[in-house]
Amino acid sequence: MDQDKPREIRLALDAIPLGGKAEGKAGEDAVLFVRDADGVRAFQAKCPHLGAPLAKGEICGGRLYCPWHKAAFALADGSLEEPPALEALTRYPVRIEGGEAVATLTPEPAPAKRAGTTIGQVLIVGTGAAAVACVTTLRREGFSGTITLVGREAQPPYDRTKLSKQFLAKPTPAEKALLEPDFAAAHQIERIEAEATRIDPATRSVTLADGRVLAGDALLIATGSRAVVPDFEGKDLEGVMTLRSLDDAVRLSDAAERAARVVVVGAGFIGLEAAAFLTKRGLSVTVLSREALPFAKRFGEAVGAALKRYHEGTGVTFVTGNVARIAGDGSVEAVETEDGARLPADIVLIGAGAAPETALVAGVEPDAHGGLPVGADLKLADGVWVAGDIAAFPERGTGVTARIEHWRLAQQHGTHVAKTILGATDAFSSAPFFWSNQGDKRLDYGGYAPGFDRIILQGDPAALDFIAYYVRENRAVAACSIGRNPAFTAFLHLLGEGRVPSPEAIEAGADLPALV
Repeated sequence: MDQDKPREIRLALDAIPLGGKAEGKAGEDAVLFVRDADGVRAFQAKCPHLGAPLAKGEICGGRLYCPWHKAAFALADGSLEEPPALEALTRYPVRIEGGEAVATLTPEPAPAKRAGTTIGQVLIVGTGAAAVACVTTLRREGFSGTITLVGREAQPPYDRTKLSKQFLAKPTPAEKALLEPDFAAAHQIERIEAEATRIDPATRSVTLADGRVLAGDALLIATGSRAVVPDFEGKDLEGVMTLRSLDDAVRLSDAAERAARVVVVGAGFIGLEAAAFLTKRGLSVTVLSREALPFAKRFGEAVGAALKRYHEGTGVTFVTGNVARIAGDGSVEAVETEDGARLPADIVLIGAGAAPETALVAGVEPDAHGGLPVGADLKLADGVWVAGDIAAFPERGTGVTARIEHWRLAQQHGTHVAKTILGATDAFSSAPFFWSNQGDKRLDYGGYAPGFDRIILQGDPAALDFIAYYVRENRAVAACSIGRNPAFTAFLHLLGEGRVPSPEAIEAGADLPALV
């Protein structure tokens, strides 16, 4: 075999459906072939986010969606259209020989881009999802100016969605959560580890705890949220924890090595994900919640009951009640409830939600939900944008002002701000989406449905095989699903384009994948 000859992957054209895709393999190598009226193209076979097999994804319009976390790529060239991936697909040259498509495994060079902007210095406060997406988009689009990233965490940027999932199922090095080993060097940014004490939108400046004042031509405020810890008696005992940061996750995982019993206070996403994976680790887990059914207000009683039964089937115990105090002498021993129950614990994980970090922004009054009000351009002042958890923005699907704590939405915000800095003028209109690993089941949720009027339920929630559509003001504005990826992805795509069919059409059995 000629060692200098580029490796190739061949696949019969008949195996690649017109308007579809198929994976081709040769040994350990694989590519994804895509075929349409313009011909055949070949891309990397796995999503650059977490390695999902793209052959199992969905094609909607001119996009390819990752089957797991709904990153979206343009079929024409593999360019990135939606996170959580932060880079485009690698593309390979393809030729047709007889009845075969042949991909040469020498990547095509990415097109060189040069941004045309008068902005020379971008200052970003925060190091989370919105900040990272803004940085990567600026550099991907050819911005060559200075980028300064300010945040109090010592670690390089990491994927916070991992922290309550498999990260807890066994001892896991912190490095496994990092997005890149050296994010600052890879993207040529100045990284300042410091506490910001004041952000002044009027002067696009940030004052740090040590007295330094930084300023930029463009300022992105992406300070995120902090974990809420109610003022329980005993909240400062050793073993009482929250799960918001990588440091939190490392402490919790280390403590789990020495613990046998965990009480999770709160039955939200973080709490139940952590409960599921700590149970896998062999710990006895009790979830204490005010609500008898988790997620019932958000997803409806049928879905909430099904998720509760699933977790109970894996060994999680649910108790309904309120915390009276956390008992212990130096370290936690139990959670005592208002109705007199005593729940023994070596660890108490507080999952009481998060509060937006907005107090240090000068001259701006948060709204009733704690967010900073912005328009559809996410702009707070001239040259100043807000993104992520702290942004109260007009959500396109419902038309209401929303503050949404989704990792992927924060990335979408950061991407939008970067493109606006570089001259784009479109309003932010992307559809919200998040996923939750409820143990071995992935729950997908797309859209925004505050105070929904009714639910259109298809499938069997009890079997965790369903899709539920949430109707508000006679429009299907959100959907929740386990095991119905084609219909859910089609809904998410249609929602982003403003083309979701009427509730009546959905109830009548509308084929959503056929509408994309």
